This record gives sequence, C-alpha cells and structure tokens, in this order.
Amino acid sequence: MSYENFANLVMVLHVILILSVLIGILVSVRYKRFRPFEATFLLLAVIIWSLYGGCPLTYIENSLRISAGHPLPISEIGFIPFYMDRWFNLPITNYQLKVATYITAIIFLFTSIEWASPYINPEIIKLRKSLGLLKKV
Repeated sequence: MSYENFANLVMVLHVILILSVLIGILVSVRYKRFRPFEATFLLLAVIIWSLYGGCPLTYIENSLRISAGHPLPISEIGFIPFYMDRWFNLPITNYQLKVATYITAIIFLFTSIEWASPYINPEIIKLRKSLGLLKKV
C-alpha cells in the first residue's frame, strides 16, 4: 500500500470516530445507560485534543500525505474545518469548532453526572431524594 492509501485509511478512520461520537451523543440522550461510556469517550477525545493541540490522527494523515508527495494544509486548518470546506463548501474555523466541541462536552458532562451520581456519591443522591429534589426517571 502507498502512503496515499494509508492517508485515506486514516481519514476514513477519523470520520468514523467523529461520526461515532456524534451518533453516540444522540443515542445516549435517548438511552441513559450509554451516557457514562459516551461521556468517557468524549472526555478522552477532548483531553487528547487539548494535549496535542489537535487530533493525533490529523497529524498522522498530514504526515502520510506529505510522504506521498501530496501535502494538504490539514494540520494547519484542522481536520473537520478542512474537510467540511472541501466536501460541503462550509467554511468553519478551527476556533469555532473548538468552542462548539468544548460547549458540547461540558453540556454532555453535566447531563451525564446525574446518571453516574449514585456511583460517585450515594449520600448526596439519598439526601436529594429525601428532600424531593431528585426527579424520578
């Protein structure tokens, strides 16, 4: 396999991971038992993204494309902004994407805490139930 094929494979893997996160959010809103898994996956993605200044798959794809002799400005622009503009002609900046991702992660984290709360701190849940502050699901 050539570097170009490996780069395309990394791109497809990246798209699958992004779609799985988005679909996972929608599924976990409906089925609360999936929230801890989705929250963990989303939190790991945000942490890795923050530590590396972007997704490592973006840098791998960019390196493979440079090795193939077809450099693209993926690592400078960002994976999602680059391909959203290329495939759908939707100009998105990397800053807009980061803000949207962090807001989504924070909102999802707060919605997930209620589900995981009995495992984190059962005394607080018992107190809230006794005071009638906890809604039954």
